[in-house]
Amino acid sequence: MFAETTVERGHVTHGNDGSAYVRFYKRHEKGVSKDFVEIMFPGDTKTIVNRQVKDDDKMRWTQQWRAYEAGEAFKAEGCPLEQWPAVAQDEGLIRDLNHKHIYTVEQLAAVSDQNLANIGIGARELVAKANAFLDVRKDTQAAEKYAQLAEQSQAENKLLREQVADLAKRLQEVEDAKEDKRKRSAKEAA
Repeated sequence: MFAETTVERGHVTHGNDGSAYVRFYKRHEKGVSKDFVEIMFPGDTKTIVNRQVKDDDKMRWTQQWRAYEAGEAFKAEGCPLEQWPAVAQDEGLIRDLNHKHIYTVEQLAAVSDQNLANIGIGARELVAKANAFLDVRKDTQAAEKYAQLAEQSQAENKLLREQVADLAKRLQEVEDAKEDKRKRSAKEAA
């Protein structure tokens, strides 16, 4: 599967920008502090873009830019490789993948075909495992969400049943009081 070229907000992308490792930082040039960006794509060890920040970089990677402006370090979102059972025990593989700018399962799953060779033997299978893990995780999260919704519905239904029973009891008391009053009125009239 080759990376698809898309145009969004006037910016041409090749593949998934969301999986890129992007770091904003300050650099001093000729006594002036300027904002710079470093862009690395998972699995690509040869291409590192390092340049002054452009306005479209701020829109392209808004989360990273906001973190930079707030003085916080931005961490790649997703499941860290260290927590993925398929590689958690292989510190050497994790270190190797980190060296190739791959820190999360999501980044591994997004490695382009052009960069598979940079990962090494078994890369295609590893990427397939990462995609399968993410699919299962997504399904599990959906199942958990529906289970939680079902629990909420059951709790709401129980509360509604209790309220209906209480209202029925009160209505019966009102009806009984009316009946008693009618019987008293009938006795008094007789």
